[in-house]
Amino acid sequence: MNDITLVAKLLSGETVYVSPVHDQTYAEYVEADNLGGATGYFISRERGNNFEVLAKATSLDSARELFNMLVGGNRHI
Repeated sequence: MNDITLVAKLLSGETVYVSPVHDQTYAEYVEADNLGGATGYFISRERGNNFEVLAKATSLDSARELFNMLVGGNRHI
């Protein structure tokens, strides 16, 4: 993933990311525009071979706050 803003490996083995998504990537992988477009920061989780978007924040500050709530003291790295 390019332009990862925040990343944390959790004790559970999951990895949580916060990053922007390029317009072309968004158009290619989001079939219905149910996330409100590519603008903003996407909070995502990778577990095994599964990757999913958990939330979207309009600003980096909001994304950072959500990230910290998710990872808290649960970081591996």
